[in-house]
Amino acid sequence: MTKRKMILSIALMGTLALGVLSACAPAAQPAQETGQATTVQAPAQPPAGTTQTAPDPAPAEAITDRGLTIGIQLEAGTIAPARHTSMTSGHKNHLTHNGLFRASYADLEPIPDLVSEWRIISDTLFEFTLHEGIFFHNGDEMTAYDVVASLEYVRTHPYARAIHASIADWEVVDRYTFIIDTGEPNAQLLNDLTHQANFIMPRSLIDAGHDFTALPIGSGPFVFEEWRFGDSLSFSRFDKYFDSERFPHMEYITWRIIPEGSSRTIALETGEIDYIVEVPFPDIPRLDDNPALTVFQRPGITLEFMLLNNDAPQFQNVYVRRAIDMAIDKDAAVIASVDGWGVPTWSTTPSVLPGSSDIGIRSFDPDGARALLAEHNIDPATLGFEMLAFNEEGRRRGEIVQANLADIGIATTISMVDLATFLSITQTVDYEAGFSAFTQTTLTAFMRGTMHLDSIDGNNRSRMRNQEITDLIDLAVTTVDTPARMAILHEASTLANAHAGHVPMHLNIMVRAFNANLYVPEVAASGLMYLNMVRWTQ
Repeated sequence: MTKRKMILSIALMGTLALGVLSACAPAAQPAQETGQATTVQAPAQPPAGTTQTAPDPAPAEAITDRGLTIGIQLEAGTIAPARHTSMTSGHKNHLTHNGLFRASYADLEPIPDLVSEWRIISDTLFEFTLHEGIFFHNGDEMTAYDVVASLEYVRTHPYARAIHASIADWEVVDRYTFIIDTGEPNAQLLNDLTHQANFIMPRSLIDAGHDFTALPIGSGPFVFEEWRFGDSLSFSRFDKYFDSERFPHMEYITWRIIPEGSSRTIALETGEIDYIVEVPFPDIPRLDDNPALTVFQRPGITLEFMLLNNDAPQFQNVYVRRAIDMAIDKDAAVIASVDGWGVPTWSTTPSVLPGSSDIGIRSFDPDGARALLAEHNIDPATLGFEMLAFNEEGRRRGEIVQANLADIGIATTISMVDLATFLSITQTVDYEAGFSAFTQTTLTAFMRGTMHLDSIDGNNRSRMRNQEITDLIDLAVTTVDTPARMAILHEASTLANAHAGHVPMHLNIMVRAFNANLYVPEVAASGLMYLNMVRWTQ
């Protein structure tokens, strides 16, 4: 079979994100302009005119009696929705659960999933109707009561706080229909409803105090079977999945946990696994030359950055944070950590998302960093700190940062921890710095997660405390006019650059590698994979 490579230019990322940012605005504007309710039917396909990244259609007669084995680098901390912010765990949530909406793989805009239709009642009221005949894995049929119980449930988890902020209240209309009240105009609601933190679970199990961390139960295309810690997770096809057009082709999916990069490569080459999520960057040319394999690549929207705990004594001074940013050679860090498969960046927000600002960004200037510290009578010898990393890419990035900071007199150490420990520690005040990443489909959501005061103890792991930035984020959420929202976000992003609450490192380039006999039609710039659409062709 001929190998296919899908490559989008970096310039296309801005085009993709422009559609993402405006995804909710058109939904709210008709109600403002006409004062009448607007009904929206669920589209059968992604919006016309979007950039498609899938290969040519697979043969009509696809093989459906086989499974898929995936190699992944990290152990998931949990596979229960609303309990995490990890993409590793999120992959599993999309197997077992559904949201009211899902993100289009083509442009990341929200598409109805569990919802058959929805209408805008007013600036703040949205009515949704579920498809009938949706069943959970425990046999319960999904109703509006399950939806409101799930929305109530996620309010109890700090990881879901920012994603749930768009929902002020709700009301059940009938068995399949409910209303969400945003409290004030909201440009983020539909995007938030695509997020795993708002996935729907059975009310009967929620009321019974079921432990979803031990046994996740949703309505998704696959049923959780077993988790062998340190080895694998397994899932089987859900034969009662409600969406016939997106019915899973694989009988089962197994996730093999293979931390070492070259081992994942060898496993793919020998057929031990069929698909690699985190492709070892040094091995990309080798995999690309193998006619039995496909290498898929596209620009991503994930910002890799260095967390600085702003509550730690070393980082409470903005001039220290700016000096650290200036001292780091981002180009060298990208080469060392991901073999150059990234775009060095100096903006504290993802520059590919509309509204992001490069005003006030710094550049690699170690002499300037020394001068800044000296100007403010800061002794670099008093600023030593520990950096946490949870994978090899982070460790290699840390080695560059360590050398750069030693050059201006700041001593650092690097400590390796597992992902679950990293997520747990960095949610508290009990750490100093670490290498992290964050993905959101809109700049509003990115800033609300990583910079809002309400997200401290959640995704605001740098513990940024800037009331002006928080107020601008809140204003952006409630501004449904797209140009006006972009202006607000640009101002907030400019302030974030000045605040220097974390150190941006690079934007990712998303790479996947898999058996060339696999048809893999839906992989988003966010890294999201709809594995129910993957099928064997030979």
